[in-house]
Amino acid sequence: MNIKQRIASRWHSFRAWQEQPITYRRDEHKHVCHNCGHTFRGNYCPVCSQSARQGRVGWLTTWQGIAQLWGFESRSAVYTIWQLLLRPGYLVRDYISGKRQVSYPPVKLLFIMAAIVALAEYFFPRPAEAPVQTGIEYLNHALEWLDNHKNVSELLSCCVFILPTWLFFRKAPLYTHHTIPEGFYLQVYLAILSYIFYSILPGLKGLALALSLVYFYITYKQLFGYGYWGTFWRSLLCITFSFAFVIFITVVIIVSEVILR
Repeated sequence: MNIKQRIASRWHSFRAWQEQPITYRRDEHKHVCHNCGHTFRGNYCPVCSQSARQGRVGWLTTWQGIAQLWGFESRSAVYTIWQLLLRPGYLVRDYISGKRQVSYPPVKLLFIMAAIVALAEYFFPRPAEAPVQTGIEYLNHALEWLDNHKNVSELLSCCVFILPTWLFFRKAPLYTHHTIPEGFYLQVYLAILSYIFYSILPGLKGLALALSLVYFYITYKQLFGYGYWGTFWRSLLCITFSFAFVIFITVVIIVSEVILR
C-alpha cells in the first residue's frame, strides 16, 4: 500500500469515526447485583438498574467518585471536548437527536470548565486588563459583570444566534425541522468551543475569534448538511442579524441612560 492509499484509508477511517464514534456491546456474562442480589446478564440490573460494574468500595471507587465530580466518567468531559474539536457538528446532531450517551451534558460541561479556569487564574493570575469604558454607566456595569462571569457571557453571546439559526437553517437537508430548544444546545456547544479558545489563547484574542468563527462554520456544515456556499451565506446572515441585534440592544441602553439622566 503506497502513501496515497494509506492517507485515503486513514481519512475514510476518520470519516467513519466522525459519523459513528461509539459502538455499544451487551455484556453476556452472568452477574449478581450487589444492590438487590438479582442474577442477570447484561450491563445493568433489570430490577434496580445498578451497573454490573458496581461492587465493593476500593481505590477504583474513590477515583470514580472524584472523576464523576469533575466530569471524567464514562461520558467523559475530556472525550466530549475531543469530539467537539474533531466532529463538532456530528456531536451536536447526536446529542439533540437523542443520543445522550455520546456526550457529557453540555451546560454542566460549560460551568465545569468555568470552575477549572477560575481555579487556574486564582493560582496563576494573569496581568489584569483595564475594563472597557463606554461612557454609559449601565453599559459599563454590564460589561464588567460579564467579564467577571465569562461562562455566562460566552453563553449569552452565543444565544443571540438561536433565532437567526432557526430562521435560516430550519429546512436543512440533513437536519430538518430544527427547533429553538435544539438551537439552544447547539449554541452551548459553540460557547464551550469559544471558551476553550479564549482560555488557551488569552493574549491572542484575534486568533481565538478566528478559530471560533471557523468552528462556527464547520459545526453548521456538519450539522445541517448544506454545501460550502450554502452554509457560508446562511452563516453570514446569522452573524449579521445577531450583530444587528446586539447593536439594537446597545442603542436601547444608551437611549435609556440619556432619558434617565
